[in-house]
Parts: sequence; C-alpha cells; structure tokens
Amino acid sequence: MKQRTISIMLILFLTVTLLTPMGARPAESHGAGSFSVRTSVPSSSDPNAKYYYSDLNRFWKAGRLAPDFKYYDKIMDDGKTGGYVWGNCTWWAYSRASEVLGEPLNPNLRGNAGQWWDCNKNGGFYPYGSEPKAGAIVVYATHVAFVEQIVNGQVYVSESGWQTKTEPMSTYDDIYFHYGIPWHNRETPKGYIYVTDKAPVNTISSTPVNYNVQVSVDQLRMRSGPGTGYANMGYIKPGVHQLKAITTDGEWGQLASNGYWIFMEYAEKVVTKAKSKNNKLKSLSVSGYAISPTFKAATTSYSLTVPGNVSSVTINAVRSSKKASVSGTGAVALAAGSNVKTVTVTAENGAAKVYTLNITRKKAVKAKTVNYQVKVTVTGLNMRSGPGKKYKNKGTLKKGTYTIIQTKGGWGKLKKNGHWIKLEYTKKVTKKAVKKPAKTKNFKVKVKVKDLNMRSGPGKKYKSKGKLKKGTYKIVKTKNGWGKLKKNGYWIKLSHTKRV
Repeated sequence: MKQRTISIMLILFLTVTLLTPMGARPAESHGAGSFSVRTSVPSSSDPNAKYYYSDLNRFWKAGRLAPDFKYYDKIMDDGKTGGYVWGNCTWWAYSRASEVLGEPLNPNLRGNAGQWWDCNKNGGFYPYGSEPKAGAIVVYATHVAFVEQIVNGQVYVSESGWQTKTEPMSTYDDIYFHYGIPWHNRETPKGYIYVTDKAPVNTISSTPVNYNVQVSVDQLRMRSGPGTGYANMGYIKPGVHQLKAITTDGEWGQLASNGYWIFMEYAEKVVTKAKSKNNKLKSLSVSGYAISPTFKAATTSYSLTVPGNVSSVTINAVRSSKKASVSGTGAVALAAGSNVKTVTVTAENGAAKVYTLNITRKKAVKAKTVNYQVKVTVTGLNMRSGPGKKYKNKGTLKKGTYTIIQTKGGWGKLKKNGHWIKLEYTKKVTKKAVKKPAKTKNFKVKVKVKDLNMRSGPGKKYKSKGKLKKGTYKIVKTKNGWGKLKKNGYWIKLSHTKRV
C-alpha cells in the first residue's frame, strides 16, 4: 500500500510539473530537426519530459493504468492492445524517438520489442534498412534501442531495461538506463527503423564512390537521407571529407564517416594532382676528373680513369626536379681495376632512372730504388710527405744539389729528410769519368816484330814517336795492354812482345 501511495504521488508530481511553464531548452535536446546525444535519463524539469512521463507516451499511460507492472490486455485507448510500462526498452525507444521528432511517435508502432520490425514494415510507417544511422531505432529479437551517434563505424545507443529497480518506480534512478555500445552488441539486429527520415530511403538512387570533397562553408547541414525532406542531423565542419556514395543526379553525397548526406553545391571534389615523373639529372660529375662523354640528361652511361694511387673519388649529382630523390652520390671507394658505380634518381611517382659510372683505377706504380744526385733549379721547391700533390706539404727546399734514393710517378725521395719533390724542377747531375792511373810495374820484354810503333800515350789515338827495333827492353808502367818504355818514356803495344 505504501509503494502504491508513493507511485501515485510521483505521478501527480510529474503531471503538475509537466503543466508548469519551463525555462530554456537544454543543449542535449533540439527537437525534431536535429539532436544532440542524450547520455542520461531526463528529469521532470527537462523541457521534453512530456514525451517520457505523460500520456503522450503510450507506455507511460499503460504504467499509470497498471502500476503493479503487470501486462494487461485491452488497457490502451484502442481497446485492443496492451503495452509494457515505463522503464522497459520499448518505453525508452518510444520516448526518445518522440523527443527527437518533437512529436509523439506513430502510435501504430506497438507490440513487444521484437515485433516492432514487422509492425513497421507491414504498416509502412517509417523507412527502414540494414545500415545504422543516428536517429534510428535499432530492433533486436527481444530488444529495441535508440541510435544516438556513430563514431568511426561504432554504433552508440541509449537504452533502458525491461523493468525498473523497484515496483512501482519511486525515483528516476530506478530506471535501468545505459548509454554507449549496445547491450546487444554481439547480436545481429533485425534492422533499423529510420524514424527521423521524412521520405523513403529508396526514392533517390545513388552510386558508390570513394573520393574526398572539400567543404569550405560553415554550418553545412547533414541530412539523414539525400534531400531536404530528410531529418537534419546537425552540421559538418569545414575541411576535407570522404564520400562513399553520391546520388545519380550528383546533387547529394553520402559521408563515409557517419552515413549522413550533404548538398554537393557547397562541396568541391578534391582533385589529386598527378605526381611528378621527372627522374632525370641536371648534372653529373666526379670531383677532380672529367667523365666521358660530356654529360647529357638522356645519356646514362659514362666512364673515366684515375691513377693507381687514387683509392676513392667523390661523385656529384644534381636532380632536375626538386620532388625527385638521388642516391649513390658522395665519396666512393675504388678497388684496383674496373669499378662500376651507379647514381639512382627516383621521381615523385616512384619511377627510377639509373646513371652508371665505369671508373678504372690504374695499377699502382711502386717506388723505384735509385741513388743519384739532382740539382734543384727553382727557389723554394715544395716538399711533400708522399709522391704527389695530395700529400701533406712539408715546407720548401732551397736551390742546391741533393741525393735521390727513390722515384715514383715523376717524384723523387730525398735522402736528406725522406720528403718528396717534383723532379721536373730538378736537373740530374752527371758524374765526370775519372781516369784510372796507369799501373806501375817494372819488367823486361823482348820485342818480336821489326820496327814496332811507339806512341806518346797508351793507345793508337796518341801521337806516333817512331819505330823500335827488335831487342830486349824494360817496361816501367802498363795500361790497357800498353807498356811504357824506361828507355824513352814512349808506349808500345805489349801484344807484340814477349815477357822475359
């Protein structure tokens, strides 16, 4: 008896409240055209409480006539069909849909939760389909809920339980309410009843698309279907948005993000510019060396030769297009013999062109061991730590004569300090022949021939000094097969004598 008294007082309180003038409507409720997400049960002070707690709601009426929460036949004003009381899922779906529409839901949509699908389909009250949309009623085998929004393909609903926590309900907290991913999220729904659509969804044909549009205006309305006759689903923000369908007349486009439609007069298709295919070089070179043939963008093969003492070179390349990328440049190591180096130019669209450098490194020349002198002919000749200009400078060398102990590639190594100088700035010193002194040796010879020629020196090139008769003579010096006579100091050929 006490619970019944509390219920009657609650009903009287709600009735009086609903007849009391209200203040400004809260932001979460916008009436029939568009709506904001509702995440809580409305209180009696809510401007739209009349759709929940008055006889405008057929389920509230049933609860008022049957406060003990029993199901009664012939309780409704049509005298035929009963209904469940407040707090159950049908009460919530009917209340929430009426609030969004700004008027009571079609009273012919009745029966248990699972019967709503066939009831609407057979009666043709509202459009329906298998695609979830915000502002639709989702129907399961034993449950109904109201779709509040769709975020990245995930459906979020508001829904209530089949009864209240107390019987009869004494406070709004007694309602089993839920907002978020549906309780029945693992169950495939029978479908969706598009109660906010003003016209059937199949009146205008559309074609699937997959491209982006640029919305530049503020507050472009979204509709639940392709036309102004459909429910207003709020505004789309300016920016780039993806479409998944467009009407055959091209006037309306369906957003991929939430399934709503926008008027294409205020949206412009985003045209993706073709990526650059330029994969040519503007220039190609090797630091310090000339490549052959002369560079041309259309020519992709080049060659050059470097000395044997060059172990690396630097490859330089400039791309024709700033949108292209280049690889293979910079310092590269060289082995003896043939080296194939490539420079790859990749265009913005991914197309690649390969330029080839055939670099031949000559066989290394070994330093030759020598031992001779050179005369430096210039003032302040540079010295290097090795045989070439690439080696470190070791100061300058004054004019003078210096001994060279090694040579390599036109350079000479100084015995004095081990540094190297360029030999083209020197003159090789030629040593004068030193006459060997004649050997002194006293012995006698017997002249075997008649009238042996005598010379002023040890050789036929010397002046003739007459003839020497046969006989025995004393030799005091010998040189190159000649003997010097003690008698007169002249020279005779010893091959014409016999030693005594």
